[in-house]
Formats: sequence, C-alpha cells, structure tokens
Amino acid sequence: MTTYKYTQASIAAAARKGNSPKNQYIDLFQETLKEQFYNSSNWWTIEEETILGSEEYQNIDVRIAHVINAETGLKLGDDWKTVLFKEIDHRIELGRLYKFDNSTWLTINLEIVKNLTGTCTIRRCNNSLRWINESTGAYYEEPCIIEYMVKEPRDYVTQGSPFMTPGGFLHIETQLNDRSNIIKQNQRFLFGNVGHWGCYKVIGTGINDFRNTQTYDESSAKILSLDLIANFVNDELDDVVLGIADVYTNVYTISLNHSYIEGIPGNTIQLLETVTYNKDTVERPVEWSSSNSHIATVSGSGLVSLVGIGSCVITANIVNNSTSASCITLVTNTPIVNTEVRISPDINYILEGSSQTYSVYLYKDGVQQSDVFSISCSGSVPTTSYTFTQTNGNTFVINNITKDMSSHLTIECTSGTNTKNHIVYLRGGWLFDTK
Repeated sequence: MTTYKYTQASIAAAARKGNSPKNQYIDLFQETLKEQFYNSSNWWTIEEETILGSEEYQNIDVRIAHVINAETGLKLGDDWKTVLFKEIDHRIELGRLYKFDNSTWLTINLEIVKNLTGTCTIRRCNNSLRWINESTGAYYEEPCIIEYMVKEPRDYVTQGSPFMTPGGFLHIETQLNDRSNIIKQNQRFLFGNVGHWGCYKVIGTGINDFRNTQTYDESSAKILSLDLIANFVNDELDDVVLGIADVYTNVYTISLNHSYIEGIPGNTIQLLETVTYNKDTVERPVEWSSSNSHIATVSGSGLVSLVGIGSCVITANIVNNSTSASCITLVTNTPIVNTEVRISPDINYILEGSSQTYSVYLYKDGVQQSDVFSISCSGSVPTTSYTFTQTNGNTFVINNITKDMSSHLTIECTSGTNTKNHIVYLRGGWLFDTK
C-alpha cells in the first residue's frame, strides 16, 4: 500500500504572508490541486509536444476527462477529451499535439483566458496528410482530423427526398506549422489503405489559416483548416503503395561529372553536380559527404582532397531530398588515369509522345575523347512501343510511342574495354488540371 502525506493546503498558503486576497486564493487553489491530483483515478502520463511543429515530445502528468456538448448536454465520443494540468500556469496552446494510446491528438479549444485552471479540449487525429514538396522533393507527413461533410442535394420539402447523401467533401484540421503552411490550392491527398485509396483535392478557397488566437496578430493562428473535394487516384502520378499523391510529377535527378576518381595522397579533384527537376536543369542546395574522411575529404563545393591509401565513396545529396549521386574514390601510391564513360543527359525516363537524344563519350581525367561507341538497345518492352536509332558513333535517339509501365529499356554503350549501361523508362504523359 502506498501512503500519501501532504502538508495541509491552508497551512502552506497561509505561510505566504503579504499576498493579496486574490493571490492567497490562487495559492490555496494551486496547493489543493496538487494535493488532490494523484488521488484521482483519471490521471495519466502522456506525451506533450515541446514546441509547436518541433516533432519533439516530453512526458507530462495530466488528468483526462470526457467532453460534454454545451448545446445538447450529451457526452461526445471517445475522440474528444478534456485535459487538466497539475500546474495552473502550465503553458497551453491551440494546435499543440499530444500522444497517447497509439494516437496523436490536436488541441482544438482552450480555457485559459481569465480562467483559473489550465484546461484544453483535444481531439484525436484519425488520419494523416502525406505529400511531396514540389519545390524541394522533400516528403512530409502531418497528423490530421478528418470530418465527413454531408451535403443535401435538393429541397426534400418540395421534391420529397428526406435523405442526406455524401457530397464528396472532406473538412480537415491539422496543426499550422512550417510544413503544413506550404500546402497549396488544388493539392491532392490520398486517404485509406493499399488497394483502396480515396483521393481528394483542396478546393480553390479551401485553405483557411486566419483563426487568430490574438485579434491583431496574423501569425497567431495555429490550426490549418482544409476543405477538399473528391478526385481520382492516378496510378501513374500517385504512389499507391505508400499513399502519397503526385509523387511522379516531381522527378529529381542528380549526376556528377565523375562516377570514379583515382589519385595519390595530396591530389585534389573537383566534383560538379547537375540537378534536374522534371528534365530541366535547376539550382538546388547539395550536401557533400565522405564515407571515410581518413581516405578522402570533400568540401561544401565538391572539392575532393585525397588523404590516405584506400577507397571510399563521395556522395552528393540534394538537401531535404532523398535523391543522391555517388563517386567511388580510390587513393593509391601510383597515379592512374581516370577513365569514365558519360551518357548525357542523365535522364532515365521519356514521356509518351516525346523523344530524347543522348550523347555518349569517353573521358580521361575529365577530358573528352574522340572514341566512338557501338550502342545497343534491349529489354522486354514491345518494339511497337518505341523506336531506337543510333545516329552516329556518339549519339542515339529514343522515341516513346506508347507507355510501358511493366519494364524498361537497357542501353549498352561499348568502346573497346569501356562499357556503360543506361536504363530508360517509357512513362505516360503529364496530366494538367485545366480548371
């Protein structure tokens, strides 16, 4: 048996002499709350978000109770809870997240303005928003609350239809932070599960982030509301395994001017990156790293310094993106000529109805050579879906007649002992919303 021993609240409060009657009452209330807090059967240890949007949590003891609908007097369902804190001055914020019982909960209402106790109403997030940032290609996921809006399609008084029917609308609430603030109009989201995804699109005026917690502070809104309408899942543009919409409309590639370098300690070799976004060359911040800094180091600009004997891998990664390119680095006592076959552009897909011209050259120590190549095309893609033409010893053209999502083409380029393979996918055409 556990025995609790307390100093009486009245004695503790009376010890604070000189306080005003109001402050004495507050002190007494705080002492009483602390004394009785753990005698309650509804206190729990849950996780509280430390800073809004930080995705970091800390344990906190709270009391959890039901929520009563003020209009009907009825208890709301298990997805609504009232949270009472042990300290009356505990910081509470609209939009703050909590975690317990394998769910994330969003603070949707507060009782802190000129109120002695610190309490809030939280609601369980019953789903999550998943999307790709089209500017960086970064993946984001935010817990959210989905409400199913029901729309009456006609006047049943005059037309005799007493039934309400779903109108293909969703109303969503989520925390407003740096990640969710990038959601745009017409952005699409998938909800459901593998094999049964439902797709919804943010309507033109469906982004609402103007519920300020302080009247004249436009940055004080902490909850983002989204109104969405039914859309269609696109198997080509959407990731129907992970449930992420528009993944394949934001295709990033990164390539390096060398895939293999070699030298002796003390040598420096400059690596240069080329980043493409939907086939167009773009500028994006890149992070460089070495798998073993005792063999080779790399600066923020891609300058590789050879240090010790051995091999390692230098990697360039697009910031906030999983797309990367690597260069094998070998450091020996004997300098060796670096030989490399380069295929340009480094694009591994062609859209339906489009063609792509590639060039292939041999490079020695970064200098382009005049060697010619024999180029072949193979794969299980039907020959009616594409055409392949080698125009000369260093160029070839592929035309995508009909998309083929089941396989890919393998292009083999050979000159003497130097060979390089290149994979090409025959994708479908881009789809644009003309509304």
